[in-house]
Amino acid sequence: MDGAILIGDNRNTSMWMCHATDLKSHLKRWSIINQQTTTEIMTQDEIIQAVNDKVIEGLKDKGLSWFRPWKSGEENQPLNRLSSKHYKGFNIFLLNAEMIRHNYTSNQWLTFKQTIEMGGRVKYEESKKYTPIYFWKLGYQDMKTGKFLTDKQIKSVNLREKFTSNGKSVDRYRKTFTIRYYRVFNVDQTTGIEPIVFEPSINASFTSNEMVDSIIDNYISRSNPLRLYVHNFSNAGKDYDQAYYSPSKDLVVMPEQDSFVDSDSYYKTLFHELAHSTGHESRLNRKGIANVNFFGSESYAQEELIAEISSMYLTGLCDLNPKDSDDNSQAYINGWVKKFKDEAKECFYAMQQATKCSTLILG
Repeated sequence: MDGAILIGDNRNTSMWMCHATDLKSHLKRWSIINQQTTTEIMTQDEIIQAVNDKVIEGLKDKGLSWFRPWKSGEENQPLNRLSSKHYKGFNIFLLNAEMIRHNYTSNQWLTFKQTIEMGGRVKYEESKKYTPIYFWKLGYQDMKTGKFLTDKQIKSVNLREKFTSNGKSVDRYRKTFTIRYYRVFNVDQTTGIEPIVFEPSINASFTSNEMVDSIIDNYISRSNPLRLYVHNFSNAGKDYDQAYYSPSKDLVVMPEQDSFVDSDSYYKTLFHELAHSTGHESRLNRKGIANVNFFGSESYAQEELIAEISSMYLTGLCDLNPKDSDDNSQAYINGWVKKFKDEAKECFYAMQQATKCSTLILG
């Protein structure tokens, strides 16, 4: 064809015909595609900033419900579509949150390369709308330049090389853990890929409250000598007239359910206090619990943030909708947004710890 250039698509046997004037836009697209097939190394500060940016976007879009979007059951937990393996740790939170934020119909994900391997493709308009997932990987740091080596560089250098530093001969490359990330796409962002269909994992006769009671009972039984004391509010003494966790006694104290506006609000509060209990020195040994802290201190405030996020995780997982939730309070939402903007590292730590809390409670 006159004035046309034939461009091969290395993902399949199809060919594109385009005019020379369109070549620049197509090359730009291939640049985007090529970026999706590799992992990248990020510094801790870059990771923290990237995650907190997503949190702020999510809070503005969805309010506090962004923290507790998912439902129970295997079919609702984020997994890799190709390997059928569930994602772990902090990535569970990120992928669940992105699913609800963008109204995806499934919680199944693929890298760009995996999409190609399965015979599908990422929609052109979605090619820049990836979700990063983070993981730790054993790698090497160049002590001379301070930079981390890529996988390709590791294979091409002499890892036993020495260099002179402060008059001494030292190893140039040091083995260390680095934070890396993959770019993944939801199945809804692709064509030619169908999500895995699961059989319902929860019996319809199994109520939310029964599920919550089972989770709580199992956690307490695994966490001996942790105790739960539920009291009648009107007859409680001064030490038992509120909901709280006592680290010294390893005791969670709760008013009975009738003291709350509904049972879901009771469980939300109980999850908050159980999250505190995970910080006991015999469990996660978190500084906000294991050490003595005073009301209003920085570590106290951070511990409260951890417990509140954990409570949101767990209430969402158990399909609870407490009537006393603050989700619709714009002032409260704005307060969280400001906190994540001003205290990025502290909030990132709180989200990491909240994931650990929830995992421990769920067993």
